[in-house]
Amino acid sequence: MELKAYGDVIRRRSRLVSLITLATLAIATLLALRGPTAYTASMQLAISVIPDPRVGEFFKFDSYYSVLTSEYLADDLSEVLKSEAFANDVSQELGFTLDPAQIKDLTRTKKTHRLLEVTVTSSDPERALAISESFERVLQTKLPEYFAFLNVNNGYVRIINRPKVKRTNSLPLAAAEIGVRTLAGLFAAVGLAFLLDYFDDRVRDRRGAETIFGAPVLGEIPAT
Repeated sequence: MELKAYGDVIRRRSRLVSLITLATLAIATLLALRGPTAYTASMQLAISVIPDPRVGEFFKFDSYYSVLTSEYLADDLSEVLKSEAFANDVSQELGFTLDPAQIKDLTRTKKTHRLLEVTVTSSDPERALAISESFERVLQTKLPEYFAFLNVNNGYVRIINRPKVKRTNSLPLAAAEIGVRTLAGLFAAVGLAFLLDYFDDRVRDRRGAETIFGAPVLGEIPAT
């Protein structure tokens, strides 16, 4: 089948293709605008371990081991922040009652070397910010208890980015989602057009007649 024949099929079924594509666009836009809105409150921590005082004039790799220990501590702390014990402390710090299990489910951590990002996701921006700020207060007041549990004597955590709320499903993301769904609708419409044309046995042009009868067309009578 030549490219011209493909074009002829799409042209004949252009109304169907356009209708399905526009309907998909309208439905995708409606779903994107009326879908659930999510918000995230993120804060960033820097974790470090103070090197032991140097004794003597020989080299002891003090900086290397302190950096390595800081990364291990960041790994441990990322798991502690997602624990049930820490969620209980955050729940007690909140000004309203919230199940610690929900706090645990809403919390995500991401470690990059010695930096740790803590993200709280919720459909309510005020709740996401309140939980994240409670995380901050618990870190400032009860972190030594967790360090004692981890057997860390010289660990240090600094909050370098305080909690900030942003909308997760932003307009660019919604536009991309609409575009992908509309493109999928277009492909489905074109596929349906070819399927309908395949089962349509009507003769429309010279090529179709020659294909069906297996003989060349000697002449044509114009429609007008």
